[in-house]
Amino acid sequence: MKLLAVSEHYYPRVGGTVNYVHETLCALAKSGVETELLVPGPADKHWLPEGMAEPPYAVHWLDAGYPAKGDPSREQRYDFCRQVDALAAERLAGPKRPDILHVLFGLFVMEVIDTKRLRLGGVACLATVHNVPPLECRQVAPNAPLPARIKEALRLQVVTLKNRGRLKKHDYDLYICPSQQVQELLTPVVGDQVGVIGHGPTTDLQALMVPPVTRRPVGPVRLLTVGGYAPHKCQHIIPNTAARLRDMNIDFIWEVAGPSGRVKGYRDRISRDLADLGLEGRVILHDAVPLADLGELYDRTHIYVQPSIEEGFCLTALDAAAVGLPVIGCRAGALPDIIKASNGIQVKSGPRPLAEAIAYFVKEECWQDANVQAAYIKAHFSWTRAAKSLLEHYDRLLFQKPSFYVAGRI
Repeated sequence: MKLLAVSEHYYPRVGGTVNYVHETLCALAKSGVETELLVPGPADKHWLPEGMAEPPYAVHWLDAGYPAKGDPSREQRYDFCRQVDALAAERLAGPKRPDILHVLFGLFVMEVIDTKRLRLGGVACLATVHNVPPLECRQVAPNAPLPARIKEALRLQVVTLKNRGRLKKHDYDLYICPSQQVQELLTPVVGDQVGVIGHGPTTDLQALMVPPVTRRPVGPVRLLTVGGYAPHKCQHIIPNTAARLRDMNIDFIWEVAGPSGRVKGYRDRISRDLADLGLEGRVILHDAVPLADLGELYDRTHIYVQPSIEEGFCLTALDAAAVGLPVIGCRAGALPDIIKASNGIQVKSGPRPLAEAIAYFVKEECWQDANVQAAYIKAHFSWTRAAKSLLEHYDRLLFQKPSFYVAGRI
């Protein structure tokens, strides 16, 4: 089976979508799927993360002038999408003709690529939708001044209309999403051709971790939150949550890690709030860190905390649960399933409920057997399992091809 995969995000960029692309294609390669991945360039000379092996799939960089750092312009994004569409059409008539085209990440690509032409050419078309905008598109925190929140609400209405238009522009044989919550949002937009396939832990990160036998603390309880600094991740409530913990006489150290360039000034505001509350020694803000350093953060943690109000899945929480960490978090993406499987606590996203949940967990000593938990998580959440489900969808679409791909039914 030949797969032509597409992603608007790829290394050296870091994030859950990049992990999803890489892990999915690695797992498919183990099942014998021959893959060519189209990603935006120019290619960075040092795109491969330190310590990571060459991927078992071909990477084709399309030079759309993307900057080395920061987000590309609108025109650069559309230039990449047009190049993807042209190359996909070219592949139809050549020796590299794919059986499947799968947009692993990219609403812009989904808007531009001509799926009708590809489907008439006998290529099944799928797209993964990680979340339905305006979710995860916030640029202003919910506690911002009223004028800023009003302006943001209007902007998000425009984002909603534009991105739903992108989702409806072309038909895909199947849409894949990472959680039932996203499925509930996506189905009213694109119809019922939606499948839910979860994720697995980050393979390269897990390999670098040396988790302790128990997560029960001796001394201060160490908390960890991982993810890009963004309003929907709600790191802005961490200072007030930490202040409440201090007032409850909980001895703690809270580390937060993730890239900070997405929303200008957001991380800086959190840093100022920590200083104003006298919490600089208790709450430590890291930027994006190398995988080895991230593994050490997980290794020395006792409780993982995820205050997000919006997630497609939440891979960072799964990485925590997969090494025996209890997860305290909110109802977003797959977090409810991860929290339950980790014997954690689900609460509303807010300083008081988060602080009370953490304090309760610590005072009641709710830690379970970390090794038993890790084994359970890895048995129920894995990229091998996800790839098997995806392959079943691929095979079904290819089996249907003789009757499905005929004029008038596209």
